[in-house]
Amino acid sequence: PKGRPTCELQRPMFRRRANAAADPPPPPPIPYTETRKGYPTTLTPPQRDVLASFRAELAKEGVLRPGNPWDSDDELCRWLRARSFDLAKAMVMVRNHVKWQKEYNVDKVFSEFRLPDPDAVQEAYPRIYWKTDRIGRPVNIDMVGRVNIARVNKVATMDQMEKDKVREMEHTLRVKYPACSKHAGRTINQSLVIMDLDGLSFSTWNSQTRSMLQRLTGLLSDHYPETMGALFVVNAPGFFSVIWNVAKRFLDPGTQRKIHILGSNFEKELFEYIDPSNLPEFLGGTDSTFDLSHDVGPWVSGSQQYGRNLTVQITRRERRGGGLSPFLWGG
Repeated sequence: PKGRPTCELQRPMFRRRANAAADPPPPPPIPYTETRKGYPTTLTPPQRDVLASFRAELAKEGVLRPGNPWDSDDELCRWLRARSFDLAKAMVMVRNHVKWQKEYNVDKVFSEFRLPDPDAVQEAYPRIYWKTDRIGRPVNIDMVGRVNIARVNKVATMDQMEKDKVREMEHTLRVKYPACSKHAGRTINQSLVIMDLDGLSFSTWNSQTRSMLQRLTGLLSDHYPETMGALFVVNAPGFFSVIWNVAKRFLDPGTQRKIHILGSNFEKELFEYIDPSNLPEFLGGTDSTFDLSHDVGPWVSGSQQYGRNLTVQITRRERRGGGLSPFLWGG
């Protein structure tokens, strides 16, 4: 793969471009047959019974109303899978989530919150949504190996970083997934995550970095469960294998199956999930347009741009071989 290009970094805010062309019609549906367990079309008879009871209980408590986001078997199954179709545990999880939504004022965070210096945060911790995988899910490229936690701490508090993650996930649920669903011709409510650990070392993987990432992953697990359809950890240094051997003991088999821990020779497996034309060159793909300057995907129409301007040099790092290693992002 070619080295990392000079990039413009940015994080999200929609703005409309003048005299934009009309959006083209959606393409034909992407062929796909669901085979994974716990999805609406693959439920066992006992799971269908749990789903019906879950729907009835949420309607009784006023959470589910006709036409609202909860009125969807795909959405309900996402929460049930997170609790292995245990109805009581799923109800506790949803009640806690609904309470948190009100106390956190999620709608206001989504519509109004912005980091005080989003360009500086993005430069210290680059990440972006870039196109889709072979079955229509948005691809989230998260460059954890390039995190500079000292710079992050100078320009944002951890509370602000958490709010930014909430805003990002709400945008994903409200904008990205509906657009990807329309594009794919079926419901999309999960993302594919590429976690690039290129550049990670003992000095960057310090207690402050771990604390930030643990806080953000806890948020995802508690309030955005089952939004990670697959996680590829690439360019994983050898020392991460020790962490993975400990971490996987706490994961159920279903979550473990989503996680692909790879070293530097990851292209063959990654290409099974993502067409090379949708991957930037530094990840082995053929997309020479990648520059971190804006999200690209079905959720960004011809009349919208998702991002802002910031230029920074992304230097090439020699891809290293090494042992399999892990990192978890979401569930």
